Amino acid sequence: MTQRILLISTNRELAPQPVLPAGAALVAQALQVAGFQVRLLDLCFEKRPLRRIDDTLRTFGPDGIGISLRNLDNCDLLSPRSYLHEVKEVVDFLKSRTDAPVLIGGAGVSIMPRRVLEFLELDYAVAGEGEAAAVMFFQAGGAEERSRIPGVVCRREEAAPEAGEHLGRIGVMPRLHRWVDTKLYLRFEPVIPVQGKRGCANRCLYCTYPAIEGNRWRCRDPGEVAEEIEAAMAAGGMEFEFVDSVFNQPEGYMEMLLEKIIRSRIRARFHVSSLSPSGLTGSQVRLMERAGVVSVVITPEAASDATLAALRKGFTAAEVARAAFLLSGSGIRALWCFLLGGPEEDENTLAETIAFMNRKIPGKDRAFITTGIRIYPGTGMHETALREEVVSPAEDLLMPAFYFTPRLTLKQAQKMLRYGIEAQERCIFPSDTRLGPVGAFRRLGAALKLPTPFWRYSSSLNRLMQRSRVINRSW
Repeated sequence: MTQRILLISTNRELAPQPVLPAGAALVAQALQVAGFQVRLLDLCFEKRPLRRIDDTLRTFGPDGIGISLRNLDNCDLLSPRSYLHEVKEVVDFLKSRTDAPVLIGGAGVSIMPRRVLEFLELDYAVAGEGEAAAVMFFQAGGAEERSRIPGVVCRREEAAPEAGEHLGRIGVMPRLHRWVDTKLYLRFEPVIPVQGKRGCANRCLYCTYPAIEGNRWRCRDPGEVAEEIEAAMAAGGMEFEFVDSVFNQPEGYMEMLLEKIIRSRIRARFHVSSLSPSGLTGSQVRLMERAGVVSVVITPEAASDATLAALRKGFTAAEVARAAFLLSGSGIRALWCFLLGGPEEDENTLAETIAFMNRKIPGKDRAFITTGIRIYPGTGMHETALREEVVSPAEDLLMPAFYFTPRLTLKQAQKMLRYGIEAQERCIFPSDTRLGPVGAFRRLGAALKLPTPFWRYSSSLNRLMQRSRVINRSW
């Protein structure tokens, strides 16, 4: 059996904020429980990552190596950037220093594992979650045994696992501070991720969740989640973010979880990374407030029935308006996410969404506006892009490729946004989150212990960065 396993988290993106490598920590914990000696090397804040890898190889001497790839690119049509070239440097360096077997995984890999293997010139990848697969991989006696492990894709084999077929029960989340220097992340925003479920049963046109977490809901026991939060609080954590694919689905689970938190008398501040407008009720909003939820990221993507239907969101513009009404009457702050330029988008549909921003989003809330949709293989968006000849069947989509409606030009969209949105300062564009003042403010806000979420202060930042903002640059 392989004894020493080195896991390397390659994510170095700091915008809109650095993300704790919870997935890599889960795999590290699973390997440790299985009897391996494990070290997790996080490259996020390393100034000289290759030197740090070299030092670790010499001092730790791993018998096996796992690489975590969170994202393929930044999904930003206006400022696209692939992360694969940086990861290729890491892989090539490892090959020059060690013969240890390498397994790569993570959300970015799961979307198109074989293409990633070919680009990086590696032999094995995990499609989906890696806790069980990594243990079996490093326990395996050789190449033939490794290629038969559920969830593992071999570059030299034709067959690949179906998305989600090997996914099982969710294990206990790791104590992140045991594997990662969480202080480095909390200095940007003092919020710890918590996951109540995995998977998503929705069928949104563009989404990759079925490839990453499976196409059905797999919910953790609410008591386990509450215990995890209590343990993190005992270590000093006071703010948490639920990072489920959709917090208020499936029906009833959110209520069970929040009621358990209330019964357990957990006094913490909670944030939600993805709330759906679908079926949102006043009682649910009130329950979130009672449990300590102070902010939500809500993901309608549009406020026009035509665009919502084309995106297969499963709800209507009326439901989006209803959610806005309910949240505006609460103390919960909301960041409204919009995905502009999808199929059926034109001047009329974009005008409807802009009117919603102007009339329905209250002053305490903000809007996060993404232009264009990243095209991934196996999604409905890919089918649409092929049908409309936006991409060709020969394109592997490993490098950033985007769909933007043929019924509207980028310059038309920019003009409508620039002159149509009444409160420009309350709008956040992905490209703007990479401007220098944003990271500096996050560090200052954490040091001063300003109330979270930090996107609530975007109006002041946007006024400061007005001339540099993407809305004022050429598209």
